[in-house]
Amino acid sequence: MLLTKICVPIALSTGVFIASCTAPQTDDSQMSPNFKDGEFRNSELPEMRSFWEIAWHGLTSDTTRAEWPEWVDSISDIAPRDSVSGDSIRVTFINHATFLIQVHGFNILTDPVFSERTSPLSFVGPKRVHDPGVAIAVLPKIDMIIVSHDHYDHLDLASMDKLIKRDNPKIYTGLGVGKRLASADSVHEMDWSDSIAVSDDFTLWFLEVQHFSGRTLTDRNSTLWGGFLMEIGNRKIYFGGDSGYADHYKRAYESFGPVDLAFLPIGAYAPRTMFKSVHLNPDEAVQAHIDLRAKKSIGMHYGTFQLSAEPRNEPIELLEQAKREANLAPSAFITLEVGQPMDIFAKDKSG
Repeated sequence: MLLTKICVPIALSTGVFIASCTAPQTDDSQMSPNFKDGEFRNSELPEMRSFWEIAWHGLTSDTTRAEWPEWVDSISDIAPRDSVSGDSIRVTFINHATFLIQVHGFNILTDPVFSERTSPLSFVGPKRVHDPGVAIAVLPKIDMIIVSHDHYDHLDLASMDKLIKRDNPKIYTGLGVGKRLASADSVHEMDWSDSIAVSDDFTLWFLEVQHFSGRTLTDRNSTLWGGFLMEIGNRKIYFGGDSGYADHYKRAYESFGPVDLAFLPIGAYAPRTMFKSVHLNPDEAVQAHIDLRAKKSIGMHYGTFQLSAEPRNEPIELLEQAKREANLAPSAFITLEVGQPMDIFAKDKSG
Protein backbone atom coordinates (compact mmCIF):
# COMPACT_ATOMS: atom_id res chain seq x y z
CA MET A 1 0.00 0.00 0.00
CA LEU A 2 1.47 3.32 -1.10
CA LEU A 3 1.31 6.07 1.49
CA THR A 4 1.81 9.80 1.34
CA LYS A 5 2.06 12.35 4.11
CA ILE A 6 -1.28 13.77 5.15
CA CYS A 7 -1.61 17.29 3.78
CA VAL A 8 -3.92 20.25 3.19
CA PRO A 9 -6.70 18.22 1.46
CA ILE A 10 -7.63 16.80 4.87
CA ALA A 11 -8.65 20.33 5.83
CA LEU A 12 -10.95 20.40 2.81
CA SER A 13 -12.73 17.31 4.05
CA THR A 14 -14.34 19.15 6.94
CA GLY A 15 -16.62 21.08 4.59
CA VAL A 16 -14.87 24.42 4.94
CA PHE A 17 -12.27 25.87 2.61
CA ILE A 18 -9.65 28.49 3.33
CA ALA A 19 -10.47 30.53 0.21
CA SER A 20 -14.17 30.82 1.03
CA CYS A 21 -15.03 33.88 3.05
CA THR A 22 -18.79 34.36 2.80
CA ALA A 23 -20.19 36.01 5.91
CA PRO A 24 -22.81 34.13 7.92
CA GLN A 25 -26.39 35.29 7.67
CA THR A 26 -28.86 35.95 10.46
CA ASP A 27 -32.26 34.28 10.20
CA ASP A 28 -35.17 33.07 12.30
CA SER A 29 -33.45 29.71 12.88
CA GLN A 30 -31.40 31.41 15.57
CA MET A 31 -34.52 31.38 17.73
CA SER A 32 -34.08 27.62 18.10
CA PRO A 33 -33.32 26.32 21.63
CA ASN A 34 -30.41 24.50 19.97
CA PHE A 35 -28.81 27.81 18.91
CA LYS A 36 -26.66 29.09 21.78
CA ASP A 37 -23.93 31.71 22.03
CA GLY A 38 -23.96 32.41 18.31
CA GLU A 39 -24.01 28.84 16.97
CA PHE A 40 -25.94 25.59 16.88
CA ARG A 41 -24.75 23.07 19.46
CA ASN A 42 -25.29 19.44 20.29
CA SER A 43 -27.06 18.77 23.59
CA GLU A 44 -23.82 17.28 24.86
CA LEU A 45 -20.72 19.12 23.69
CA PRO A 46 -18.06 16.76 22.32
CA GLU A 47 -14.46 17.88 21.97
CA MET A 48 -14.35 19.42 18.50
CA ARG A 49 -11.29 20.41 16.51
CA SER A 50 -11.27 23.92 15.10
CA PHE A 51 -10.63 24.55 11.42
CA TRP A 52 -7.19 25.90 12.26
CA GLU A 53 -6.28 22.82 14.30
CA ILE A 54 -7.23 20.58 11.40
CA ALA A 55 -5.37 22.73 8.86
CA TRP A 56 -2.27 22.90 11.06
CA HIS A 57 -2.43 19.17 11.70
CA GLY A 58 -2.58 18.61 7.95
CA LEU A 59 0.53 20.68 7.40
CA THR A 60 2.63 19.34 10.25
CA SER A 61 1.46 15.84 11.20
CA ASP A 62 3.45 12.69 10.58
CA THR A 63 0.18 10.81 10.06
CA THR A 64 0.33 8.92 6.79
CA ARG A 65 -2.43 9.09 4.23
CA ALA A 66 -3.22 6.02 2.14
CA GLU A 67 -2.95 6.52 -1.60
CA TRP A 68 -6.27 5.89 -3.30
CA PRO A 69 -6.63 4.84 -6.94
CA GLU A 70 -7.13 7.68 -9.38
CA TRP A 71 -10.14 5.92 -10.90
CA VAL A 72 -12.28 2.85 -10.26
CA ASP A 73 -14.67 1.41 -12.83
CA SER A 74 -18.20 0.94 -11.50
CA ILE A 75 -21.54 -0.38 -12.63
CA SER A 76 -24.62 1.76 -12.94
CA ASP A 77 -28.33 1.07 -12.69
CA ILE A 78 -29.12 2.51 -16.10
CA ALA A 79 -32.88 2.07 -15.80
CA PRO A 80 -34.14 2.49 -12.23
CA ARG A 81 -37.79 1.63 -11.72
CA ASP A 82 -40.24 4.49 -11.95
CA SER A 83 -41.57 3.68 -8.47
CA VAL A 84 -42.05 0.92 -5.92
CA SER A 85 -45.37 0.33 -4.20
CA GLY A 86 -46.14 -1.22 -0.84
CA ASP A 87 -43.80 -1.64 2.10
CA SER A 88 -40.93 -3.28 0.27
CA ILE A 89 -37.96 -0.94 -0.11
CA ARG A 90 -35.77 -0.67 -3.18
CA VAL A 91 -32.42 0.98 -2.45
CA THR A 92 -29.87 1.99 -5.07
CA PHE A 93 -26.42 3.11 -3.93
CA ILE A 94 -25.31 6.08 -6.03
CA ASN A 95 -22.20 7.16 -4.13
CA HIS A 96 -20.94 8.41 -0.74
CA ALA A 97 -24.15 9.24 1.18
CA THR A 98 -26.37 9.45 -1.91
CA PHE A 99 -29.05 6.78 -2.20
CA LEU A 100 -32.23 6.44 -4.20
CA ILE A 101 -34.83 5.05 -1.79
CA GLN A 102 -38.07 3.86 -3.40
CA VAL A 103 -40.88 2.89 -1.06
CA HIS A 104 -44.64 3.28 -0.84
CA GLY A 105 -44.75 5.11 -4.17
CA PHE A 106 -42.18 7.73 -3.14
CA ASN A 107 -38.81 8.32 -4.81
CA ILE A 108 -36.50 9.76 -2.16
CA LEU A 109 -32.95 10.98 -2.74
CA THR A 110 -30.51 11.40 0.16
CA ASP A 111 -27.70 13.99 0.27
CA PRO A 112 -27.37 14.20 -3.54
CA VAL A 113 -23.76 14.61 -4.70
CA PHE A 114 -23.11 14.11 -8.42
CA SER A 115 -20.34 16.67 -9.02
CA GLU A 116 -16.69 15.82 -9.66
CA ARG A 117 -15.41 17.42 -6.45
CA THR A 118 -16.70 18.14 -2.94
CA SER A 119 -15.23 21.62 -2.88
CA PRO A 120 -16.21 25.24 -3.59
CA LEU A 121 -13.65 25.24 -6.42
CA SER A 122 -13.71 23.08 -9.55
CA PHE A 123 -9.95 22.53 -9.69
CA VAL A 124 -9.01 21.58 -6.13
CA GLY A 125 -10.44 19.55 -3.28
CA PRO A 126 -11.54 15.92 -2.86
CA LYS A 127 -12.22 14.43 -6.29
CA ARG A 128 -14.43 11.44 -7.00
CA VAL A 129 -12.75 8.17 -7.99
CA HIS A 130 -15.78 6.64 -9.74
CA ASP A 131 -18.88 7.72 -11.63
CA PRO A 132 -22.18 8.09 -9.78
CA GLY A 133 -24.02 4.78 -9.76
CA VAL A 134 -27.00 6.46 -11.43
CA ALA A 135 -26.75 9.61 -13.53
CA ILE A 136 -29.19 12.44 -12.82
CA ALA A 137 -30.52 12.14 -16.37
CA VAL A 138 -31.81 8.59 -15.83
CA LEU A 139 -33.15 8.99 -12.31
CA PRO A 140 -36.91 8.54 -12.01
CA LYS A 141 -38.84 11.66 -11.03
CA ILE A 142 -37.67 12.56 -7.53
CA ASP A 143 -40.49 13.36 -5.13
CA MET A 144 -38.36 14.49 -2.20
CA ILE A 145 -34.77 15.13 -1.18
CA ILE A 146 -33.44 14.97 2.36
CA VAL A 147 -30.24 16.90 3.11
CA SER A 148 -28.55 16.10 6.42
CA HIS A 149 -26.28 19.17 6.56
CA ASP A 150 -24.40 21.71 4.49
CA HIS A 151 -20.90 20.23 4.17
CA TYR A 152 -19.73 19.99 0.58
CA ASP A 153 -19.83 16.19 0.50
CA HIS A 154 -23.53 16.24 1.48
CA LEU A 155 -24.88 19.48 0.00
CA ASP A 156 -23.80 19.76 -3.64
CA LEU A 157 -25.43 22.93 -4.94
CA ALA A 158 -24.84 22.15 -8.63
CA SER A 159 -26.56 18.79 -8.27
CA MET A 160 -29.39 20.29 -6.24
CA ASP A 161 -29.95 22.97 -8.86
CA LYS A 162 -30.27 20.36 -11.62
CA LEU A 163 -32.70 18.26 -9.59
CA ILE A 164 -34.79 21.27 -8.59
CA LYS A 165 -35.08 22.44 -12.20
CA ARG A 166 -35.88 18.95 -13.43
CA ASP A 167 -38.35 17.69 -10.81
CA ASN A 168 -39.10 20.51 -8.32
CA PRO A 169 -39.01 18.01 -5.43
CA LYS A 170 -39.86 18.79 -1.86
CA ILE A 171 -36.65 19.37 0.09
CA TYR A 172 -36.24 18.71 3.80
CA THR A 173 -33.21 19.88 5.75
CA GLY A 174 -31.98 21.51 8.95
CA LEU A 175 -32.54 25.09 10.07
CA GLY A 176 -30.67 27.66 8.00
CA VAL A 177 -29.67 25.31 5.18
CA GLY A 178 -32.45 26.57 2.94
CA LYS A 179 -30.61 29.87 2.45
CA ARG A 180 -27.99 27.91 0.47
CA LEU A 181 -30.61 26.92 -2.13
CA ALA A 182 -31.41 30.10 -4.01
CA SER A 183 -33.43 28.32 -6.70
CA ALA A 184 -35.63 26.21 -4.44
CA ASP A 185 -39.25 27.10 -3.73
CA SER A 186 -40.22 23.99 -1.79
CA VAL A 187 -37.73 23.81 1.10
CA HIS A 188 -38.86 22.74 4.57
CA GLU A 189 -36.37 23.53 7.34
CA MET A 190 -36.55 21.49 10.51
CA ASP A 191 -35.25 21.69 14.06
CA TRP A 192 -34.27 18.58 16.03
CA SER A 193 -37.37 16.59 17.02
CA ASP A 194 -39.53 18.41 14.46
CA SER A 195 -41.86 16.28 12.36
CA ILE A 196 -43.66 16.94 9.09
CA ALA A 197 -46.56 15.00 7.60
CA VAL A 198 -45.35 14.39 4.05
CA SER A 199 -48.57 12.48 3.30
CA ASP A 200 -51.35 10.76 5.24
CA ASP A 201 -49.11 7.76 5.93
CA PHE A 202 -45.65 9.32 5.79
CA THR A 203 -44.21 11.27 8.71
CA LEU A 204 -40.67 12.64 8.54
CA TRP A 205 -38.67 13.44 11.70
CA PHE A 206 -35.42 15.41 11.96
CA LEU A 207 -33.22 14.09 14.76
CA GLU A 208 -30.09 15.18 16.56
CA VAL A 209 -26.77 13.59 15.60
CA GLN A 210 -23.30 14.54 16.81
CA HIS A 211 -21.64 16.59 14.10
CA PHE A 212 -21.19 20.21 12.97
CA SER A 213 -21.84 22.42 9.94
CA GLY A 214 -20.34 25.18 7.80
CA ARG A 215 -18.98 25.87 4.33
CA THR A 216 -16.60 28.78 4.97
CA LEU A 217 -14.17 30.12 7.55
CA THR A 218 -16.84 32.32 9.09
CA ASP A 219 -20.04 30.25 9.23
CA ARG A 220 -19.19 27.24 11.38
CA ASN A 221 -22.32 25.83 13.05
CA SER A 222 -24.52 28.57 11.60
CA THR A 223 -26.87 25.93 10.14
CA LEU A 224 -28.30 22.80 11.74
CA TRP A 225 -27.18 19.25 10.98
CA GLY A 226 -29.09 16.05 11.71
CA GLY A 227 -30.43 12.68 10.71
CA PHE A 228 -33.88 11.65 9.51
CA LEU A 229 -36.43 9.10 10.65
CA MET A 230 -39.02 8.23 8.02
CA GLU A 231 -42.20 6.55 9.22
CA ILE A 232 -43.67 5.55 5.88
CA GLY A 233 -46.46 3.03 5.58
CA ASN A 234 -45.48 0.21 7.90
CA ARG A 235 -41.75 0.93 7.68
CA LYS A 236 -39.31 3.00 9.70
CA ILE A 237 -36.20 4.12 7.84
CA TYR A 238 -33.33 5.93 9.57
CA PHE A 239 -30.87 8.02 7.54
CA GLY A 240 -27.98 8.94 9.81
CA GLY A 241 -26.36 11.70 7.79
CA ASP A 242 -22.88 12.26 9.20
CA SER A 243 -22.06 11.70 12.85
CA GLY A 244 -19.70 10.68 15.56
CA TYR A 245 -20.83 8.08 18.07
CA ALA A 246 -23.03 9.31 20.92
CA ASP A 247 -26.22 8.34 22.73
CA HIS A 248 -28.50 9.84 20.08
CA TYR A 249 -28.86 6.39 18.49
CA LYS A 250 -30.18 4.96 21.75
CA ARG A 251 -32.47 7.96 22.13
CA ALA A 252 -33.87 7.38 18.63
CA TYR A 253 -34.71 3.80 19.61
CA GLU A 254 -36.29 4.94 22.85
CA SER A 255 -38.48 7.41 20.95
CA PHE A 256 -39.42 5.34 17.91
CA GLY A 257 -38.67 1.71 18.68
CA PRO A 258 -36.61 -0.52 16.38
CA VAL A 259 -36.11 0.65 12.81
CA ASP A 260 -36.49 -1.52 9.75
CA LEU A 261 -33.62 -0.03 7.78
CA ALA A 262 -30.75 2.26 8.82
CA PHE A 263 -28.21 4.07 6.66
CA LEU A 264 -25.06 4.59 8.74
CA PRO A 265 -21.68 6.17 7.87
CA ILE A 266 -18.65 3.88 8.13
CA GLY A 267 -15.80 5.90 6.55
CA ALA A 268 -13.69 9.08 6.80
CA TYR A 269 -12.58 8.21 10.32
CA ALA A 270 -8.76 8.39 10.29
CA PRO A 271 -6.86 9.70 12.12
CA ARG A 272 -9.12 9.24 15.13
CA THR A 273 -7.59 12.23 16.92
CA MET A 274 -9.15 14.39 14.22
CA PHE A 275 -12.40 12.64 13.41
CA LYS A 276 -13.63 10.61 16.39
CA SER A 277 -16.12 13.23 17.55
CA VAL A 278 -17.70 13.70 14.11
CA HIS A 279 -17.30 10.46 12.09
CA LEU A 280 -18.16 6.88 13.02
CA ASN A 281 -15.62 4.14 12.38
CA PRO A 282 -16.94 0.65 11.50
CA ASP A 283 -16.91 -0.58 15.12
CA GLU A 284 -18.97 2.42 16.20
CA ALA A 285 -21.31 2.02 13.23
CA VAL A 286 -22.05 -1.56 14.34
CA GLN A 287 -22.78 -0.25 17.83
CA ALA A 288 -25.11 2.38 16.34
CA HIS A 289 -26.88 -0.42 14.43
CA ILE A 290 -27.31 -2.29 17.72
CA ASP A 291 -28.48 0.85 19.55
CA LEU A 292 -31.15 1.44 16.89
CA ARG A 293 -32.25 -2.22 17.01
CA ALA A 294 -32.17 -2.05 13.22
CA LYS A 295 -33.40 -5.06 11.25
CA LYS A 296 -30.87 -4.15 8.55
CA SER A 297 -28.27 -1.43 8.09
CA ILE A 298 -26.44 -0.21 4.98
CA GLY A 299 -23.03 1.42 5.18
CA MET A 300 -22.27 4.74 3.50
CA HIS A 301 -19.83 7.67 3.50
CA TYR A 302 -16.81 5.82 2.11
CA GLY A 303 -15.07 4.96 -1.13
CA THR A 304 -16.02 7.90 -3.40
CA PHE A 305 -14.06 10.93 -2.15
CA GLN A 306 -10.84 10.69 -0.15
CA LEU A 307 -11.72 12.76 2.88
CA SER A 308 -9.37 11.22 5.43
CA ALA A 309 -6.35 8.98 5.89
CA GLU A 310 -7.63 5.40 5.74
CA PRO A 311 -7.30 3.16 2.64
CA ARG A 312 -10.30 3.17 0.32
CA ASN A 313 -11.55 -0.36 1.05
CA GLU A 314 -10.63 -0.46 4.73
CA PRO A 315 -14.09 0.60 5.99
CA ILE A 316 -15.67 -2.44 4.31
CA GLU A 317 -13.00 -4.79 5.67
CA LEU A 318 -13.28 -3.42 9.20
CA LEU A 319 -17.08 -3.56 9.04
CA GLU A 320 -16.91 -7.30 8.34
CA GLN A 321 -14.56 -7.73 11.30
CA ALA A 322 -16.77 -5.64 13.57
CA LYS A 323 -19.85 -7.70 12.63
CA ARG A 324 -18.08 -10.93 13.51
CA GLU A 325 -16.94 -9.55 16.86
CA ALA A 326 -20.49 -8.41 17.63
CA ASN A 327 -21.97 -11.74 16.51
CA LEU A 328 -24.12 -10.05 13.88
CA ALA A 329 -25.45 -12.05 10.95
CA PRO A 330 -23.58 -11.19 7.73
CA SER A 331 -26.79 -9.84 6.19
CA ALA A 332 -27.62 -7.58 9.16
CA PHE A 333 -25.26 -4.77 8.13
CA ILE A 334 -24.20 -4.65 4.49
CA THR A 335 -22.54 -2.47 1.88
CA LEU A 336 -23.68 -2.17 -1.72
CA GLU A 337 -21.67 -1.93 -4.89
CA VAL A 338 -21.84 1.45 -6.62
CA GLY A 339 -24.95 1.46 -8.78
CA GLN A 340 -26.29 -1.70 -7.16
CA PRO A 341 -30.04 -1.78 -6.48
CA MET A 342 -31.39 -4.04 -3.76
CA ASP A 343 -34.97 -4.97 -2.89
CA ILE A 344 -35.32 -5.16 0.89
CA PHE A 345 -38.23 -6.80 2.76
CA ALA A 346 -39.83 -7.63 -0.61
CA LYS A 347 -41.19 -10.92 0.78
CA ASP A 348 -41.77 -9.66 4.31
CA LYS A 349 -45.44 -8.72 4.72
CA SER A 350 -45.41 -8.63 8.49
CA GLY A 351 -44.55 -4.92 8.74
